[in-house]
Formats: sequence, structure tokens, C-alpha cells
Amino acid sequence: MKNLTRMATALALIGAVTTSAQATEMLAAPGPLTGRVWVETNPSSSLPGVMMVFLPNGTLLMDSCWETYALRSWTRTAPDAIAWDEDGAKITAKVASVSETQLTLKIKAGKDTVEHRYTLAKVPYVCPDMKR
Repeated sequence: MKNLTRMATALALIGAVTTSAQATEMLAAPGPLTGRVWVETNPSSSLPGVMMVFLPNGTLLMDSCWETYALRSWTRTAPDAIAWDEDGAKITAKVASVSETQLTLKIKAGKDTVEHRYTLAKVPYVCPDMKR
């Protein structure tokens, strides 16, 4: 429940800082990628997958059941490519496929490219109790 409250607060703050120029620029390329909550379907660990929300104003909300949410900047670098800033590092990804319910990103990690699959989050969703 705490994660949902934090996400709602973050989304409210994002809406408050959006400029019309940012919104216009990002809305120029609408599609099924933006405005949806994507949850990783097969994470590399046994923990629940990462959630990502690509907002049309260029803000990326990242969250998980075991970390505090993070707000990052993202941009579309090509019709099938995106990039975001993660603690000063530029992360690039090819959008291998995207539909109303499925997303596959090929994320560049150093010299490797790692495929990550996401599905549209089901509502309601509550993170399971995590062992500490």
C-alpha cells in the first residue's frame, strides 16, 4: 500500500511540473508505450519485476516492490528507440515490440544487449510481502 501511495504522490508532482513545451514535444509521437504501467514479466531474480511508466511529458517513473520509486528523464531517440538517464548514465533501448498489452525492450548494458519483457499491469496490484 505504501508503494501505491508513493506512486500517486509522484504522479501528482509530475503533473505539477510539466511545461507545455515538454508536453507538446513528447505528445508528437504518441503510441502504446506511454501512459501505461509496464511490469517486467520474467525478471532475472526471483523478486517481482520492475514497474516502468513512460509519461508523455518525458518523465519515466520506475518502481519495484523492493526499492523506492525513481523519477527519471526519458526521450524517444528514434521511432523504435528510447533512452533515459539513470543516475548520470545514459541507458539506451530498442523497442523491439510494443502493443496495447505487451512491451519488449532490448536494453544496452555495457557491451551486451539484454532483452526485457513487460506486460500491462493488472489493477488492482499490491506488492507481496517481501522477506527481510
